[in-house]
Amino acid sequence: MGLLDRLVGAPRDRFAAKAVRIARRVPGVTRVRYDRAQFAVVVERPARRTPTWIYLANVYAETQGATRAERRRALLMVVRGVTGAPEVPDTWEAVRPRLRPVLRAATFGQAGTPGMQPPISRAALPHLRELIVVDMPDSMAYVSPASVERWGVSVEEIFRAAHENLAALAERTLRGEFEAGALIRMVDSGDGYFTSLLLSPGWLAEITRRAGDKVVAFVPNYTNMVLCPVGSGAIGRLYEIVEQEYGDAVRSLSPVGYVADDYGRVVPYAPAPDEPDHLPARRAEVILAVTEYAAQTAWLGSQYANAGIEVFVSGLLADVRPESPAITVATWSDGIAQLLPRAHYVLFQRADEPGPLVPWDVVVDRVGLEPEPLLAPVRFRVDGWPPAEVMDELRAHSIG
Repeated sequence: MGLLDRLVGAPRDRFAAKAVRIARRVPGVTRVRYDRAQFAVVVERPARRTPTWIYLANVYAETQGATRAERRRALLMVVRGVTGAPEVPDTWEAVRPRLRPVLRAATFGQAGTPGMQPPISRAALPHLRELIVVDMPDSMAYVSPASVERWGVSVEEIFRAAHENLAALAERTLRGEFEAGALIRMVDSGDGYFTSLLLSPGWLAEITRRAGDKVVAFVPNYTNMVLCPVGSGAIGRLYEIVEQEYGDAVRSLSPVGYVADDYGRVVPYAPAPDEPDHLPARRAEVILAVTEYAAQTAWLGSQYANAGIEVFVSGLLADVRPESPAITVATWSDGIAQLLPRAHYVLFQRADEPGPLVPWDVVVDRVGLEPEPLLAPVRFRVDGWPPAEVMDELRAHSIG
């Protein structure tokens, strides 16, 4: 930190100070403090059982380059939206119609304040999970295990109720006409939950039926869905646009395209190697995997270091070239216990000398890798070098 920062505060601290001043003016607030480590403002009110945490990272990033007045308006909306929102209902009967499912990155919610319970979730799509929120007039609240216990229902019942509510929203979006070959962008103004529609059974399949062509759905961030028929010829260029939006988004979701399979299930769009969209589709899958594993690597590494656990958390490497399918590589190093990410290939490395590069499925078959429990994205623990006879088999399948 420079001398000027020490005198007047770093930009993030000055931004947080504005949020503190705004929060102190909210009726009923008795105490406001700034948690610098979490870049959050903590608001206490006698009417609430627990403090309200206002995390500032997103709004801070979103207002970079904005005028002073624009930053203040954005802060006002966030602080008042959170502190002024009514408390989540205590009873199941009151909260049930407000439940909605949402798509989030697999690493969403893995880090937080010490002792904080992550929200309830379940696997949805590769590197994406489904969470449940309570839809409030000016905000949303993620459903935590404590809420489940307070309402006295099962997690399964909460997911089921949220999907019933989503079905009504999905039906509403299907009332209009869909022009054949048209590209459609659906922008959520706050209560549309458009990106959640990929979680509604049969919704994308019905869109595809009406379009008369396979429709690819993109969800680069929380509030945007783009629908594009394959036959339009625009998919390749659209991947470039979506990748840019995904990279620029503060609340990013996925650069991958999604389609309905023959059974109506939503799956990643995976055109065959001889199809024109194969390379951009493969690139998008690799970008999502690398992004999620990078976030997990940083978090797990710090957790293990703080706990004194001597396990190396391996990063996921990628080779992304315009003229060939993108690939991912996990490095298996000799002499250390490590957690490998799932990849297309495993590079065996010993004494700083690269060894065989082996397809993932061959490694799983010859070594018998098993996933570690409770980790998303999935990882596989290895504690030593494979036996000599196994290494001979692996070398026989090396591609490099």
